[in-house]
Amino acid sequence: MNHPLGKDLTQLNDSDLQKKITELGKRLTFGYQMGNSQMIHQAELLMEDYREESFRRDRDRDKKFNEANPDKGNDWDDLIDV
Repeated sequence: MNHPLGKDLTQLNDSDLQKKITELGKRLTFGYQMGNSQMIHQAELLMEDYREESFRRDRDRDKKFNEANPDKGNDWDDLIDV
């Protein structure tokens, strides 16, 4: 679910994305401490978008690594005898 006021997260680099996730985590903690349910809901929506983008980037990196190294991880058959 995309937050209606969220910006295009593909424009952020990985460092900025992690900084935003950390900042939103702090804001969520503050919201829970204050008991502000509306703020918590909005921050959780934004956090979901940022985490989703981070997971997407991780999947893309993993996919590129696996495509570049097709033989990596396939040598377990010699090590494991079932």
